[in-house]
Amino acid sequence: MTSVNAKELHYNTGGVLDRIEKGETVLITRHGRVIARAEPAEASGEEWGDIMADVWKAGRRIPAVRRTANPVLAERVRRRR
Repeated sequence: MTSVNAKELHYNTGGVLDRIEKGETVLITRHGRVIARAEPAEASGEEWGDIMADVWKAGRRIPAVRRTANPVLAERVRRRR
């Protein structure tokens, strides 16, 4: 486990992320105090399509006339007018 100060992280973010991606855990310090620990994320092995497949399948079973509009998209349309 290595440590990187905030200034080095700012100037060399890509390099630090490369080290983390290779499996290294990095402690991030500010003024000599540890403020964070960055470590590689575990791969879940599930892709977005696998996660959402049941949701999409359920959505197709609902008749179009009974589906509710996406509130975010409705708000975007309303603001454009």
